[in-house]
Amino acid sequence: MLASYPTESSIDGIKRRQILRSLENREYRREFAADVGTGLAFQVRLLREARGWTQEELAHQMGKRQETICQWENPDYGRYTLKTLSELAAAFDVALLVRFAPFSELVDWSVNLTPERLAPASFDDELQCTLPRMVLPQDSTTDSIPSRHVARQEFMMPLAVEPTAASGESALERQPPAEEKEKERQYAQVA
Repeated sequence: MLASYPTESSIDGIKRRQILRSLENREYRREFAADVGTGLAFQVRLLREARGWTQEELAHQMGKRQETICQWENPDYGRYTLKTLSELAAAFDVALLVRFAPFSELVDWSVNLTPERLAPASFDDELQCTLPRMVLPQDSTTDSIPSRHVARQEFMMPLAVEPTAASGESALERQPPAEEKEKERQYAQVA
């Protein structure tokens, strides 16, 4: 008789049940939710490494010292401000989500944690992967399309924008480089 090994989904289910059972203890719940700093430290390091940057390169990009980056990557640090997190998100060109959530969502995040989820792609990398699938037909309107398509439509349709301080012209008024025009032409052909 062959031995039966648990599948990945059954292991995830076991982990999920174990965590949920532990969360019945209020003190454990507080500690589990408060351990945000450890995860952030690993995320900062993984995001930096995924981009092939050294601590010095990230520090230079952010106008910080290398020692500051080292501190942020220390799981014992845990004193991030929203300003710091926003600056890090901008440097990595990723979104920052800060919100209250039910414990079940935190458990799902913990159980399904992967390096890819910890180090999301930058906007440009994500756009290259998803944009061809998001191109709209020529006769579409925003009223009749799912919200995930609206970003693509807004990307193609300039909005009124305040002029930039340096040049006096709107960022959307500037002519895109030839490379961007070629990408738009290719996307239009996909539609």
